[in-house]
Amino acid sequence: MNRIVTVYALVVVTVLCLGADSPAQIMNYQISSPYYQLQNEEQVFYCPTDSNFILATWRDFRLGYRRCAIGRSTDGGTTWTDRLNDSMLNWDNYQSDPTMAVDRQGRFYCGYLDWSTTWEDSSFISFIRSDDKGATWSSPHAVEDGPGPYFEDKQFITVDRTGGAHDGTVYVAWARFWNPTRMMFARSLDGAVTFEDTVIVGPVQVIPGCGDYDAGQFAQPIVGADGAVYVFWSGAQIEPSTCDGYYAMKMSKSTDGGQTWPIQARPIVAYNRFSYADGDINVYNCPAGDADISGGPYDGTIYISYLNGTIDGDYYHADIYLIRSVDGGDTWTTPMRINDDPLGFDVDQFHPWLTVNQDGVVAMIFYDQRMDPNHYLFDVFATYSFDGGQTFTANHRITTVSSSPDDLDKSAPRDAWEGQVDPQGVYHYLNPMAGRIAEYIGVTLFHDAVTAVWTDTRNGNQDVFGATFAIPFLKPRLFGVPDGLYIGSLYGSLFWSTCWHQDNDSYRIEISADPTFQTTNLVVERPDNVLPHIALLSLADDIYYWRVKAFRNAGADSTEYSDVWSFILDLQAPSMPSLVSPDEGQEIYDAQPQFEWSAAAGTPVSPEYFELEISADSLFTGTPPYFDYAGLTVDTMTLPVPLPAETTYFWRVNHYDLAGNSSGFTPYRWFGYRSFLCGD
Repeated sequence: MNRIVTVYALVVVTVLCLGADSPAQIMNYQISSPYYQLQNEEQVFYCPTDSNFILATWRDFRLGYRRCAIGRSTDGGTTWTDRLNDSMLNWDNYQSDPTMAVDRQGRFYCGYLDWSTTWEDSSFISFIRSDDKGATWSSPHAVEDGPGPYFEDKQFITVDRTGGAHDGTVYVAWARFWNPTRMMFARSLDGAVTFEDTVIVGPVQVIPGCGDYDAGQFAQPIVGADGAVYVFWSGAQIEPSTCDGYYAMKMSKSTDGGQTWPIQARPIVAYNRFSYADGDINVYNCPAGDADISGGPYDGTIYISYLNGTIDGDYYHADIYLIRSVDGGDTWTTPMRINDDPLGFDVDQFHPWLTVNQDGVVAMIFYDQRMDPNHYLFDVFATYSFDGGQTFTANHRITTVSSSPDDLDKSAPRDAWEGQVDPQGVYHYLNPMAGRIAEYIGVTLFHDAVTAVWTDTRNGNQDVFGATFAIPFLKPRLFGVPDGLYIGSLYGSLFWSTCWHQDNDSYRIEISADPTFQTTNLVVERPDNVLPHIALLSLADDIYYWRVKAFRNAGADSTEYSDVWSFILDLQAPSMPSLVSPDEGQEIYDAQPQFEWSAAAGTPVSPEYFELEISADSLFTGTPPYFDYAGLTVDTMTLPVPLPAETTYFWRVNHYDLAGNSSGFTPYRWFGYRSFLCGD
């Protein structure tokens, strides 16, 4: 018999992984003009005052060397025009690393590296601005006075859109070479016309006795809901006591609009470095993040995504992870795996980018090799969070054609730049580093409208492609309890992804002892994405299968059912043991005595174990001498280490199982240990 149960409760959730979803195919379009040369390294933004206008920027080699281009749509992504930054917008003939931002009034900013072939390893940062939604652009304005004895690299930009005291302030952060690198920062109070003096927000790591170390690379500035400015980057964290180190995402923070930085270079999460995806694609552990400034329930949350090397059995591959902070960067959540492909298949994901819209919805895209059985070709996938990053939806594919790493390699040596002749007989020179896929892609979100841009090789070389679509209503992604695990009498709620805007979503959970769901043991309707543990207590101990369907209340439509997971229900506590020896008050002379107890035989559903505690304290507080041995599978144990002599001890045993059920500890017994001396 089916039972319809409605249960209302809230629990804290954590995230695991599952498979991918397949909504209707999304139309892809080419944004960059069809040149043989390479286009890559993209950013994109909706205009916040008129979402018909979407602007994108990218690195463009159509002239045979590095320049920056801008794409513009005036009809919400249906059609696009593009152009190189003309000579009036450049200080010199080379540009690279284009980035973009937009303020609350719809003024667009582009920042890029500017340099000349006549300079020796030197560059500086330039800005241009559009006050008419990309129709025209101002003359370039430099962050610094000009090129210096250093090379600026990977400048990312943002603008305060909070409406607070620093609203409209433009911020830029970057890495300054040469080695050791340091992380730099500057701000503009007049719309990127002039910039204040640069500030070091990530200093060189000077470790006495160890040496000097790079600060890192890939600085990204983010403005929080309260106007605080953060700079995040990736780098090594050196331990002064050993001179050893580990890789970490780092954070500096200013609470006065970037004037002072009391928090500098704080490591917030360790990561495993990963450099090459299958196909010899250069990938990077760079942070990509944003902050929720929506004023909604998750206002103030900061999100940081990054590539992380994952040890997966015999494989070491790249996954996308995310951390978030709800207290201004003081603490961060445990990293969660965002891509939902199963482990054990050596699939790489890389180049994540994310954004948070005016409703507090998070959208993330990344490259993904799961569609190719050989894990060589790559696509762009997306996922979303409607609950402040507590869960992310099933991943879905954006690209309609996979790209090949074989079409990325267009490089040539520095001393012999090799070109190619196009079908019209025009000779094109190739930049020596043009073969890289670059370091980032882009996504923007206006309410439920998504526009993503990426590097695509379906035409045989690197082009800028995009897609504009509505956030799809995806089937639930199951998160917990992990597939195939035990649920006991004390805990074990089921939870899944929030699939749509909260208060406009509901869910049906089916639980069955039949994996085909020809019959069901329990059907539950839920207004949120959690089935509390209490709802399972009416079921008998058994193996169960469960799945979830999501409903949109406003549209009265639904998704397909989720993938099917299982759990093993075991509500019976193991029997209470009986203590055998040492006996109550017994005096012993063996420093490593044998302990023995007994437990009634049963038919356990989940594996059972014993825990033995021995203490000189009858409260078992852990004060030495104290001994605790868990995971015991037999009812005897000889102490592996000697007891301190001339002491009274207390001992007890707990009987527990993998489902979390427990008999509780027995009442203790005491015994005395007296060392044996010759002649006693």
